[in-house]
Amino acid sequence: MLNSLHQALGEHIDARPSRTTAFAWVDMAGLSHVAQHADILRVIREAGAVSVLQDERPDALLATPWLVPLDDDKAGRSLSKRTCDWALRGPAVTWIISPLPLQDLAARLHRRTEADLPDQHPVLMRCFDPRVLPELVHQLKASQNETFLALGHEWLYLDRSLRLQAIPLHAAPGVDMFEAPLQLDEAQFTALLDASEVDQVMPELAREAPLEFLALRADQRASWTRRCLDLAGTWHLERLADKVMVGVLMLKLGEGFHLQPAWAPWMTALQARKVSLLQAIEGATAGVQP
Repeated sequence: MLNSLHQALGEHIDARPSRTTAFAWVDMAGLSHVAQHADILRVIREAGAVSVLQDERPDALLATPWLVPLDDDKAGRSLSKRTCDWALRGPAVTWIISPLPLQDLAARLHRRTEADLPDQHPVLMRCFDPRVLPELVHQLKASQNETFLALGHEWLYLDRSLRLQAIPLHAAPGVDMFEAPLQLDEAQFTALLDASEVDQVMPELAREAPLEFLALRADQRASWTRRCLDLAGTWHLERLADKVMVGVLMLKLGEGFHLQPAWAPWMTALQARKVSLLQAIEGATAGVQP
């Protein structure tokens, strides 16, 4: 998989317009579980990486996103392959092809990490996270899209199936027209919050039902978890623990478990908010009627 990903990335880099550079945006926090965590930081800093958030505190160096140029020489190609390896190890790398110089691009990306929620509460917009990036772009209004994506040529990332995807960028003007912070309305915030639930629930399912969940193909797990959350939503379940329990039941009993005679009346009662999920499970497994 590493070689095929590197080949796909290389094809995009080789086909880029003249006077553009390929950059990797590496989030060190997303690689914190990797044994060579500190070595990765050393490698990218030696390659000229800059901290996009401009946080040079010692305790932040290993928990912040860095922008690193991927030069056309042999060392650059080697580093490009290493970034592919890191991307396969965790949601920690996206790639940007842009005519902007390193420092200018880093400054513009920094501004794009600033966002305000509908209540004007400031948040860090994790657009450097390949799970967040496509969801964010999908939710941008036309006027927001025009300025937010005015960074050059392409923004590349791995989707949840570990396939390389490309987001076309708008031309980068000499003066950045994006106005930070990005203002999120209620609909945008709700959509991003809903999308993030998949990544909250999947690790819990892997912990609670490892054999069943990990038996799913890697490219199936996110869509399967989304179906789990949709089912939990029909029963008005809001607690994370309840949503995870629905997933565990689906994994162990099958996706249609709630249609079985022992479960159906209890699920109807649950949907009508007459019983809790725990009461429904206890009643169905005891073989009694609600």
